Amino acid sequence: MRLRVLFWMGSLSLFPGVGHALSCSVSGVQPVNFGNVSPLSTAGATTSMTFSYTCSKALTDVLSAVTLCFNLGASSNGQINPRNMSFSGPPPGTLSYQLYQNSGYTQIWGSQNQAGTAPVMAQVNLLDLVPVTGSLTVYARLTTPQTSAAPGNYVDRFTSATASVTINTGILLPPTTCGSGVGPSFPFTVTANVTKQCSINFVNNINMGSVTMNQSSIAANNTLGVACSNSTPYSIGLSPSNGSTTGSGAMKGRSTNTDTVPYQLRSTSGQSGVPWGSISANSVQGTGSGSVTAYTVYATVPSANYAPDNYADTVTINVTY
Repeated sequence: MRLRVLFWMGSLSLFPGVGHALSCSVSGVQPVNFGNVSPLSTAGATTSMTFSYTCSKALTDVLSAVTLCFNLGASSNGQINPRNMSFSGPPPGTLSYQLYQNSGYTQIWGSQNQAGTAPVMAQVNLLDLVPVTGSLTVYARLTTPQTSAAPGNYVDRFTSATASVTINTGILLPPTTCGSGVGPSFPFTVTANVTKQCSINFVNNINMGSVTMNQSSIAANNTLGVACSNSTPYSIGLSPSNGSTTGSGAMKGRSTNTDTVPYQLRSTSGQSGVPWGSISANSVQGTGSGSVTAYTVYATVPSANYAPDNYADTVTINVTY
């Protein structure tokens, strides 16, 4: 007797494997350079940098889509918001800035590996063997105010570890999420040159008021405000309209009045206060901190024994740094 056992073998169909001979590259990466920037400016300086990427597949590859995620991680200060450039000094310091995905500076360019931030995602369809090329722009803006930044060259560096691309492959459509496949990197630097700067922020007139002809030792004062970049030496010179370098001027009345009233500008109060002129020996010296410093200008008139009139003169303020 023969025992016959019948059974079905499960069918097995073999198809060509799905290849992933994908090649992506990045080109045209340049430094993000703010150029010369003023630490006293209330408007944040901006700049941008555009680079290109290219992806292609091999002849035997059936892959048709890929998603590239362009990641920018923490800057050299170890964080993303804000990012900092650094200056070795003296004095050493930092300059805060940010990199954005859009020209409106509202969406920070981050990394898929950094919580609370997002990379730039590029979805590429590779339906044939023709390489696909695209471009991306990094938008950069300085944070304001940063008046304490000392003049010098500031730099931040993104390495192949902090400026990298990940790849996520798809068959029909590009994936909607970032992947873990290792793609190219695009290292670059961010630079800015903080320049020396001074500004005269405010100045008031000196008004000696109404005086009688028999008055003497007349005095009045005003204030002026100067701001200079941090650690910047400067001097403030005062020049009456007669060109005196010692701060000794003369007020004039109406055109028919030939009298002139002499006065002396001073940096300290009183008729014997220190004269304030326009040369190094008698100008007022200072060192910038980035903040406004107020200075008092004193003016003295020995005597009012002149023809009745309204007398005035114009003084020019020169800040040298």
